[in-house]
Amino acid sequence: MGTAMLDRDTSERDGSLITTPQSGRPPEPTIVPHDRPSGREWLAGGSVTAVSLLLNCWAIGLNGLGNQYYAAAARSMTKSWSNFFFASLDQGGFISVDKPPVALWFSALSARIFGVNSWSLMLPSALAGAGAVALLWITVRRRFGPLAATIAAAVLALSPINVAVDRLNLPEPFLILFLVAAAWAVLHSLDHRRPIRWLVLAGVLIGLAFNTKMLAAFIPVPAIGIALVVGTRTWRRRFGHAAVFGAVSLAVSASWPTIVDLIGASSRPFVGGSTNNTVWDLVFGYNGFGRIEGSSFGRGGFAGSMNGAGGIMGGNSGPYRLVSDALGGQIAWLLPMACFGLVAAAWVHRRDVTRRAAVLLWGGWLALYAVVFSAAGGTFHAYYTSLMTPAIAALVGIGGAAGVTLARRRPQWLLALVAAGVTTAALQLTLSGREPDFYGWTRWVLVIGLAAAVLGVGDAAWRKSGRLVMRALAVGMIALLFSPSAWAVSETSNAVLNSTLPQAGPRIGVAGSSFGSVSSNGDPTLAAWLLAHHTVETWDLVVGSAQTASGLIADQDVSVMALGGFMGTDSSTTLTHVAELVDAGRIRYFAAGATAFGRGGGGFGMRGSTSSSIMSTVTSTCAVVSGAPSAAGTIYDCAGEADALRSAG
Repeated sequence: MGTAMLDRDTSERDGSLITTPQSGRPPEPTIVPHDRPSGREWLAGGSVTAVSLLLNCWAIGLNGLGNQYYAAAARSMTKSWSNFFFASLDQGGFISVDKPPVALWFSALSARIFGVNSWSLMLPSALAGAGAVALLWITVRRRFGPLAATIAAAVLALSPINVAVDRLNLPEPFLILFLVAAAWAVLHSLDHRRPIRWLVLAGVLIGLAFNTKMLAAFIPVPAIGIALVVGTRTWRRRFGHAAVFGAVSLAVSASWPTIVDLIGASSRPFVGGSTNNTVWDLVFGYNGFGRIEGSSFGRGGFAGSMNGAGGIMGGNSGPYRLVSDALGGQIAWLLPMACFGLVAAAWVHRRDVTRRAAVLLWGGWLALYAVVFSAAGGTFHAYYTSLMTPAIAALVGIGGAAGVTLARRRPQWLLALVAAGVTTAALQLTLSGREPDFYGWTRWVLVIGLAAAVLGVGDAAWRKSGRLVMRALAVGMIALLFSPSAWAVSETSNAVLNSTLPQAGPRIGVAGSSFGSVSSNGDPTLAAWLLAHHTVETWDLVVGSAQTASGLIADQDVSVMALGGFMGTDSSTTLTHVAELVDAGRIRYFAAGATAFGRGGGGFGMRGSTSSSIMSTVTSTCAVVSGAPSAAGTIYDCAGEADALRSAG
């Protein structure tokens, strides 16, 4: 059957592959050059990119200022170039956010130009997300043709969790863009006359990715490195090219952390999230191995209480985590098809050096993130899985085209392709069945569409028509994209429940918590009171954590000091230093009683933290301000109490 089908369609193209009948061993595919895309190809790529941009931007104001923590930093970063460079959370430059600054630089620059609003803060992420879609299309098309590229770009554009993060001011859209761009540059170097310039560019992009979200950016780097080695034809060049790529990557990655740590602690903000006020501690601790080992969240094991099935912390670790209640609806929709695509593409392109390298890159990317995310025992959130979407998309596109080629040669491969589609559909029915009231009708579209595709494949095989097989497989692919697309589109009409820990799909979770998008901490009454009582202070208010400070900074443009950083657990200062600031008139009012999670000594941060100890001393030393708004807790006036604070310490 396979030979007959092939004979019937000897001149038929599947978008990138032309098969020529031969006797004996099945032919190797001939790759049609695509150095200059045709108008039709550009239209396909541009259309998918436009869909991505539309999904990312439509009704983006629904999410307000998005992640308040990052929105607060973006506003503060517009106040001075020092704040901008260090990614200071507050206007006075007391403490930085617990992430590197690159993603925030884009938000801050946009806010500086257009003011602080939904569009200025979220548009950079939306553009970065659409840019990643366009760049993935370009990367895949160059070697695998427009069909594979368009499928890959569509899968990425319609990924539910990808759309969710692209509509918020999070680091992930920029991290994905930089990593896809690095993959593009490395693959481009494999067949370019001057590969070094492309490898330097790739190294710079990896460095930018690192300074977007630190070690999370390095997870797919081994796969990119393997692709570089496999795709380079001599050992001398392999070592030389790998050395250039590695050296530039490390140099650019280390640039910002090294500069910050070389600057005196008194001349910059405290490094939020660190234990010793250094970026390198943040890299390897809170944002590094702590995420894997389980000790990063609040440095007190708090994550466990929120880490059950469907929990906002990404579910329990283990081999089935990616298909669990917490993560399945975010990332698993096309996982079986991606795995089939990896096998099919690896087989079809096993004798082509550069295409084999590309397949290894995307397959390694997916495998590395899957292993790390499945095993992570520390702080892990559902939206982290967005980093897997480019690899899944590329493998579905490349593997789909390869699967069609193989199906034309051998009926066994046609059966394998159908089996992969049925397995993927079964998983999708399971995922959507967990939330039957959320676009549950798409399950019928999936069943009917896939049934039509399977029957169509059977009929085409009986008729020995490769063209009809292609049409039937196209129907099947559309059916498999329908449910995740519905979840993705839902993001455009529903405000996120939790802008700090977004999840695509049904709005279930911890509404109203300090992690949520709705917070009273940006209370305009309190802000007006603080501004009315401002004299010469650098900070209008001192609170225990960024959970209380962020809303006032982001929404009300108030200068607020967060003593303990994001969770209130950072040992960023001492009581003696606080007394000195009071004595110098730089701080006066303190807010106590509001909690990050309804707990903690005196209601600030986690019990036993330095900020909790300082604030407890404040409550026992300074006078309560009667009549002050209480949105952030009880207000205390410490003016003239510097000596008393020192004595209490």
